[in-house]
Amino acid sequence: MLATVGAWVVVLLGLAVAGAGVVLPVLPGIPVALVAVILAGWMTGFERIDVPTIVWVAVLTAVAQGFDLLGNWVGAKRFGAGRAGLWGGIVGSFVGLIVLPPWGFLIGALLGATLAELAVGRTPPDAWRAGVGALLGTLAGVGGKLVLVVVIAVVVIGRLVAG
Repeated sequence: MLATVGAWVVVLLGLAVAGAGVVLPVLPGIPVALVAVILAGWMTGFERIDVPTIVWVAVLTAVAQGFDLLGNWVGAKRFGAGRAGLWGGIVGSFVGLIVLPPWGFLIGALLGATLAELAVGRTPPDAWRAGVGALLGTLAGVGGKLVLVVVIAVVVIGRLVAG
């Protein structure tokens, strides 16, 4: 009984940090949920949260981590960015996160793609369009990660309830 209560506490805290980490990327986010799920599985003897559930959460965690890069890339590409703009948006996201935490990754995506496109000779309207695409793609990535946190929550809480 105590192990189950502890598992609930660990899972709920992990999911809270994961959700906060999606919106405030300076927090570790979804990988914390995976660690919480593994710990909760161990606490319950891997009966309520078994190895297949942990593998499923690990796959969702990997997919979620790729959403940031993929969203930025697809958004910029869809709005006409070339290779420079695609890479500029990704690099800009990382630089923005470091320079202006917690939401600098959004400004960084916009500026990185725009400046990179300008550097290779694109017109300002085309460069700006690529930057906006990188920003929108990055926002879509955040939305996708939020959906995956909810999916992880449903899977894991379902296992704890059913166990």
